[in-house]
Amino acid sequence: MRRRTLLAAALAPSACAGPLSRPYPEKRLYVLEAKRAGASPASARPRSLLLRAVTAAPGAEGRGLVTRLPGNVQQTDFWNEFFAPPADMVHDAIRRWLADSGLFTAVLDPGSRGRADLALEARLVALFGDGTDPRAPAARLHLQTLLFGLDRDPPRILARGDYDRRVPVASLAPEVVAPALSQALALVLADLEADLRRSLG
Repeated sequence: MRRRTLLAAALAPSACAGPLSRPYPEKRLYVLEAKRAGASPASARPRSLLLRAVTAAPGAEGRGLVTRLPGNVQQTDFWNEFFAPPADMVHDAIRRWLADSGLFTAVLDPGSRGRADLALEARLVALFGDGTDPRAPAARLHLQTLLFGLDRDPPRILARGDYDRRVPVASLAPEVVAPALSQALALVLADLEADLRRSLG
């Protein structure tokens, strides 16, 4: 009996070293941000902008990095995520970018008590690593916007924007795609700013 007990004790460590005891990969978190060269001079025409909360289309609302592959296959990476919901980070990036554009005296967030002359709505349509063409992988970000004038009731639409940018990448590895998505966001916001300048004069 004692011999059997010793044998069981000797086998116990090897039994515990099964698949469940293997270390899991560490989760990596990424930030989605847009950097511009610097602030622009303030416009001579004083006007303030209300930036409404950015919404996300289905497939663009999750934090996990998304990859699209041939054959209508879409994968979400559990181990590589954005630090916060992408729509929230896009909202923050738009607010900072337009605040530095010089187009507005203030860029207000929802819930602000300030009075706005204009309102901007934005919808994050797509945000993923695009591997649908294996010969040309890219990071893709697609944003749609509506600019409203608040001088009438109901508000009138002054401009519509549709911005779809692709940044070529060497691979679809998360550490390559995530910073490329930030580059795509910066390109989108530069396009948005240029359109706002034309629309507002």
